[in-house]
Amino acid sequence: MVSARKTAPRAVLYLRLSSSDDASTSIARQEADLREHAAREGWELAATLADDGISGRKSRANAQEALRMLQEGEADVLAVWKFDRWSRQGLSAVASLVDTLDAVPAARFVALRDGLSSDQPAWRIIASVLAEVARMEADNTAARVRSSISTLKKSRRYSGGVVPFGYRTAPAPDGPGRILEPAPHEAAILRELADRVLDGESVARLAVELNKRGVPTTRSAYRKAAAEGRDLDDLDRGRWKATTLRVVLTGDHLLGRVTHKGAAITDSHGLPEQVWEPVLDLATVTRLRARLGSPNTPTGKPRRVRAARLLSGLVFCAHCGRKCYVRTSGGYPIYGCPANAYGGECPQPRITATGLDDFVTERFLGVVGDWPEVEEVEVVSDAGTSGALADVEAALQEASAALMADDADVPALFRRLEALKARRAELREIPSSVSVEVRKTGRTRREAWEATEDLDKRRALLEKDILQVEISMRAVHGKKFDPARVAIRWDDPIDF
Repeated sequence: MVSARKTAPRAVLYLRLSSSDDASTSIARQEADLREHAAREGWELAATLADDGISGRKSRANAQEALRMLQEGEADVLAVWKFDRWSRQGLSAVASLVDTLDAVPAARFVALRDGLSSDQPAWRIIASVLAEVARMEADNTAARVRSSISTLKKSRRYSGGVVPFGYRTAPAPDGPGRILEPAPHEAAILRELADRVLDGESVARLAVELNKRGVPTTRSAYRKAAAEGRDLDDLDRGRWKATTLRVVLTGDHLLGRVTHKGAAITDSHGLPEQVWEPVLDLATVTRLRARLGSPNTPTGKPRRVRAARLLSGLVFCAHCGRKCYVRTSGGYPIYGCPANAYGGECPQPRITATGLDDFVTERFLGVVGDWPEVEEVEVVSDAGTSGALADVEAALQEASAALMADDADVPALFRRLEALKARRAELREIPSSVSVEVRKTGRTRREAWEATEDLDKRRALLEKDILQVEISMRAVHGKKFDPARVAIRWDDPIDF
């Protein structure tokens, strides 16, 4: 009788890194270690899934895909380099993992560097401890970053991140750190744009012109490299949108102000204080805000206004360039040009709001619905102390692993973990900067649209691809919605 050949377990390797410049736990190192372990164990690799540059505090598509592969029998083992690479969401991360393993008893979870395997006794208790330690570490990191930024802002220093358009960094004249000062070329562009907007030019048309002139956007790779003195060959200059240009032309930074926790830093009288040299004067910014609309009140505090319709703020008159507003006509909502109310001469087109919302939605999803959705991800860069922090991290790993011993002195080990975390917090009391990178979310724009019915979220999706929607007068009188009256101005040139 010939015995059946035993099938090798199939493994899915899951890799994650919060910041791509974190060399100590790089994606490449995680994969190399896991592949070596898989070879020793005789596993067949079913898949290798990676979330590069994604915070462990956030839900990640590839982590969910790894669980799905276990649930549907496409893999027998889920292996990670270390438990905090799996998640930093605390006990909730353990719950979803345990539910999957309970549903598929033959499946197994392995955290290589922690020496943790789900076939060990009391592995759930150990995983729970590791999960909570990872969550507390993430909380400490976030608190440290917030504290560093707060300290820098209150001391009138540049706190890092994206430099506002119109400015550049410079050494502080009165001590360590850096400040912001007007960048001559960009400041001149802003003054030119302010004059032209106040003379009646459309922000959308100015955005198109900036793109033609090759002016790099605030967050573009080209602008960042230019500021750092790096090679500029073939770098993306970005594309200006009407919505982003409005924000640039109405922001508090133009007045040399600094916001902290949503409000401008104030002087002894409670008035917004000028921290940097302004690019525009208060009278000019006030007029720009009156014309373009602004999320800021005179005190610099955000004023939240919920738009009434999906396309509120995106619809403009094709004849005079003014923003169209929602009002009621004959009991039905419409978008209409308000030119006469401002003393302008315009045929004042108007169009049914429901028809326009539906038409733009259908067009939007038809054109870019299959494109990948992107999001802005905060990336924290450490200012130093990497050697000492590496020693503390190694000690934390050792203490966490010691918890698995049968004779572990749990109270003493917890005290050691707390002491190590306190030491790490001390080492991390060096100002860090936060930058924002654009990453794919793993779903399409259509999937993102269908996942919510919130108007603000859907409008935000539209604004990433559409500069504005222009409406013109009807050629032939009638009540039927006429798509020929509508022109969608896309952020990127699209060949229809």
